[in-house]
Amino acid sequence: MKSRYDYIIVGAGTAGCVLAHRLSESGQYSVLLLEHGDDDRSWIIQMPAGLRSAFKPTSKYNYWFKTTPQRQLNNRAIDQPRGKVLGGSSSINGMTFLRGNPRDYDDWADIEGCTGWSFADCLPYFKKLERRDGPADDYRSHSGPVGVKTQQDLNPLNAAFLEAGQQAGHGLTDDVNGYVQEGVSRFEMSVEKGVRSSSARSYLHAQEKRANLDVVTGVKVLRVIVQNGRATGVELAKGRRIHRVQASREVVMSAGVFGTPQILMLSGIGPEKHLREHGIEVVHPAPMLGENLQDHLEAHIQVETDQPVSLNRYLKPHLMLWAGLQWFGWKGGVASINQCNVGAFLRTDADVTHPNIQFHFFPVFFGDNWIPNPSKNGYRLGAGPMRPESRGRVRLASANPMDAPLIDPNYLATERDWYEMRQGLKMGRELLSQPAFKDFHRREDLPGVNVRTDAQLDEFIRKDASSAFHPCGTARMGANGDERAVVDLNLKLRGIEGLRIVDASVIPAVPSANINACVYMIAEKAADLILGKTPLTPEFVLYHRAI
Repeated sequence: MKSRYDYIIVGAGTAGCVLAHRLSESGQYSVLLLEHGDDDRSWIIQMPAGLRSAFKPTSKYNYWFKTTPQRQLNNRAIDQPRGKVLGGSSSINGMTFLRGNPRDYDDWADIEGCTGWSFADCLPYFKKLERRDGPADDYRSHSGPVGVKTQQDLNPLNAAFLEAGQQAGHGLTDDVNGYVQEGVSRFEMSVEKGVRSSSARSYLHAQEKRANLDVVTGVKVLRVIVQNGRATGVELAKGRRIHRVQASREVVMSAGVFGTPQILMLSGIGPEKHLREHGIEVVHPAPMLGENLQDHLEAHIQVETDQPVSLNRYLKPHLMLWAGLQWFGWKGGVASINQCNVGAFLRTDADVTHPNIQFHFFPVFFGDNWIPNPSKNGYRLGAGPMRPESRGRVRLASANPMDAPLIDPNYLATERDWYEMRQGLKMGRELLSQPAFKDFHRREDLPGVNVRTDAQLDEFIRKDASSAFHPCGTARMGANGDERAVVDLNLKLRGIEGLRIVDASVIPAVPSANINACVYMIAEKAADLILGKTPLTPEFVLYHRAI
């Protein structure tokens, strides 16, 4: 690690790895990529079925944050895992690769005031990042860094889900990331040739080592250094030593929806009163930093079956051994794919503009903490609203950089969010009651046959609902004059030169899907903005509009 670079990127997550590759690929600029966590080249990360080993509180690859007690959820603290490793959350997530609805991005431009971020503006960057295992067309590409595929050979329960969805009156979508999102469909996964397509694998390890790019793990960024209104570098801890590294051009914050506002607040950037409460000198007031936190919440229907068709059957020791041999031998078998291969996007009401409910379907019977039960077979359906009205915030717990931030998503703060949660469970039950599931239904484990009325569903939601792990929005982008915005439409932090934010923090309104693909897209577009390149030409395509 040298003492000066052109660009310093704080956080080697989904966005940070993209930026490290793009900012260094010309060889013109020196780039430093800083990561608090460890290297990602472990089978636990690379094997898709290794998800459960990385996705647990004791994993060294996971921060495993908790929210503050949630008033609407029986004062439970809800798990908020985030990746602490090269690739960030793209190295520990469920690998479900979904863009969201095109209308989401048009709403960014038309409703949220984010000119230049419409679907036509974003589509060429979605295409730039993906290497789809399938044909290229106006919506899709097979030449990008991130390997993406659909699972064609479906488990019997997954096949039953697609059939049941059609029996319930929903359409079957051929490409959920293409012309039409609404309906039941195969979900794509960020997996290629049996290996997780993380940001680190796709943008760092797949490239030749570059003399102008330094990647340093195991470092804790303590603060951004600001002098005379300009970010000039960062202060960091490596072991017991404190270092200062200068940035000649820019410091780019890519520490994530929780890490980015925390580090900036520790740097004296944020809500003035809050900073003073923690004895932090105010360097620059940013009253909306940490606000606008959004997340997808979901509740679950789980059914036990007598048929040995769920993935639980692979938990027998000899089958686990065989699955491991298949993956380590030739990257094949059940360990080479993720666990959510099908799902749905549906509308609760005819007057809703585009799907507002998402189903994640898992051919797995889970016990506590999403640990598969080896003694039972069954399946689980997660259902939840895609565009919640509730907004929360991130705040400092203390001025100690090693303390986790205070995370308050403020779940289910509005009646509309409650209504959509209930409707999601009702629609999920209707789908799972179709003839396609008749032979696979022994008993409903969750919510249980005695939970029927709205009041009973509400009580179940309070006990069961959990995050779908899509937090975003804590450093919202917006147009000049938008008092809600922390960064401008070029993702520059307002009021400070040489400081930009590129991660899920800048999302103005959560997309109607898992958000990892969206963050990749933002980072690809941001790289062009940082380098002063003309953005890719907008691509205007038709997409399905419900109303």
